[in-house]
Amino acid sequence: MSTSNEVQYYESDFDFDEHAAAVREQINHAEEEPEERLIAKHDENDDSLTPLSQADSWNQFHSHHSAGNFYKPRRYLLSAFPCIAQYLAGGDDVSSIRVVLEVGCGSGSTCVPIIKECSKRCDMVNENIILLACDCSTTAVETTRRFIDGLVENESLRRPHFASFDADPSLTIDESPPFLSQVKSAHDDLMRDTELAGQLVANGDIGVAGIVLLVFVLSAVSPTRVNRFVQQIHETTAPGGKVCFRDYGLYDLPMLRFDSQACCRSSTSLGDPVYLRGEGTIARFFTLESTRAIFESAGFTTCELRYC
Repeated sequence: MSTSNEVQYYESDFDFDEHAAAVREQINHAEEEPEERLIAKHDENDDSLTPLSQADSWNQFHSHHSAGNFYKPRRYLLSAFPCIAQYLAGGDDVSSIRVVLEVGCGSGSTCVPIIKECSKRCDMVNENIILLACDCSTTAVETTRRFIDGLVENESLRRPHFASFDADPSLTIDESPPFLSQVKSAHDDLMRDTELAGQLVANGDIGVAGIVLLVFVLSAVSPTRVNRFVQQIHETTAPGGKVCFRDYGLYDLPMLRFDSQACCRSSTSLGDPVYLRGEGTIARFFTLESTRAIFESAGFTTCELRYC
């Protein structure tokens, strides 16, 4: 038993194999055959699944939740990914520039534990930390900016250099500038008026983010665009950098709550079920095998991958 007064947060509380076995038994005893839960009800090439339509759907969602408190702060983040705090600390060289990039920032809930962690550190460490957050939804970007500004003011937090901007890594070169160039532009715009102005990164094609956060975002990407999305993430990640990925897994409770009519595709080419929510946004449920295949095909090396 801990004697500390500090609240502890856990990021895993069940055994996946036991859970999966129970769910499969439940499905097998249902009136419907298992396959009928996954009958495709929508054409995967339907306009509602395009990045533009998905951005519109997320704009509507965030307009209805503009207070920024729909998603609770992800307090488990630093427990789930110890590499984040290690990276923020800077190791032996606290003067080095450290860039954390969140893709799919929503209302800013993933930024909260990072900003609070930064607030614990001295100004010398903080002044070299850059936190960038982007989303395909312009409404989400504005909500994040407003939410973080309010959090810092209300709790008197010291924060790193922070900027939010709209960008979508799933877009092709014909639809949008390369994601890496957008990230570098946001980085340099943020740095231009600071003491770090001499360390701009606009030139070159080397990634800049030492930590990339993909927290419940890849599941919302149209299946036909996932490879493009992850490839651009790879290009944006600095050499030796890490992607911290957390998302819906097969047999997650939200998947079991979906009506079979909501399924927009029986499965992806990798076997993951994909559903269309009532408000038009996508929800994909990954397996370990599909996740590994997606990231390694883009050039990543898997350090750790498990259900939690």
